[in-house]
Amino acid sequence: MAVPNFPIDEAYLIGSWLESFFWGLYTLLFAMSMRTIYKKRKEGINKFTTFCLVLLYMLATGHMSLGLTRLIQGFIIYRDTIDTITYFSSVWIRVNMAKDYLYIATMFTGDLVVVWRLYVVWGKNVWYAILPFMMCVSEFVVGYGAVSQWLLPHPDGPEMVRWGTAMYVISMATNVIVTGVIAARIWYVSMRTQRVMGVESGGRYNRVIILLVESGALISATKLTEFVLYNIAPGDGVGGLNAMYIIYEIVPQMTGIVPTMIIYAVNHGYTQRDDYYTGHGTTLAFATRTEPTGHTNTSLSAVVFAPSDLDMASKNVAAEKGRAEKLSLKPSSSSSLGYEQV
Repeated sequence: MAVPNFPIDEAYLIGSWLESFFWGLYTLLFAMSMRTIYKKRKEGINKFTTFCLVLLYMLATGHMSLGLTRLIQGFIIYRDTIDTITYFSSVWIRVNMAKDYLYIATMFTGDLVVVWRLYVVWGKNVWYAILPFMMCVSEFVVGYGAVSQWLLPHPDGPEMVRWGTAMYVISMATNVIVTGVIAARIWYVSMRTQRVMGVESGGRYNRVIILLVESGALISATKLTEFVLYNIAPGDGVGGLNAMYIIYEIVPQMTGIVPTMIIYAVNHGYTQRDDYYTGHGTTLAFATRTEPTGHTNTSLSAVVFAPSDLDMASKNVAAEKGRAEKLSLKPSSSSSLGYEQV
């Protein structure tokens, strides 16, 4: 079956328009999230994820700006000296290489945030994060290696394609595997704590799991679509189906929007149970390793971006329940013994 023709200049034009649209949404969401983080600064800020959110926004803004620069050059500055299709298919142009470098850095940073969540929910046990972290590093190396081929005296086209394919596959695998493990870990700990305490708390944590899985699925679907279009796109960009460049333009925005959206949702209570909004709900609280359970607690939904040792938390909850039973006390929603009033 013949592959339909979709010119590369049209693909870049449509992709850049969509990128500017998503950048506007991203800017609004980023501003609201930063405002929330600033308002809660006295409660403590996760410096790593906050730094990554700022970096992702800067990378996405830089990518969008360079995309606009390419449009101006291709359709206005060089329109009388070079054909637009020839210009946009000349991917070795330095402004396009800079744009590709920002794209790869964005993918790397976005996947690094996912790996950080894995590291946190496994009680900051580095052994669980080593392999995903190495996958992120590999993604970064092969991506930059593919683009940097254009700096060589004699670039190897087939080699660039192999390196680019490896980058897409590693990134998709990292996102899918790590998101699944995080969701499974939260579900397991919430169920175990529910059995220990004898309270119904799955509704709230199911929302956290759904939020993580759906956000991971969105990124994975975007990357999968881009990967499929990448494999059927023409090597020279002159003829054939060049729809890949539409997805390529919006990926940096989506990579930044998803983690920013999760932080905004968690900070504004959108992962709470339905009865939270009527004022009758209770939720389990998870204490950090270094703080007494009866004083400072960390909820499981905040674990997505806040450091916490879930295993120790579960043990602390069990210990508190045993202590309450010895004192013939029945924990209630207003008690600090393993509960947090919401």
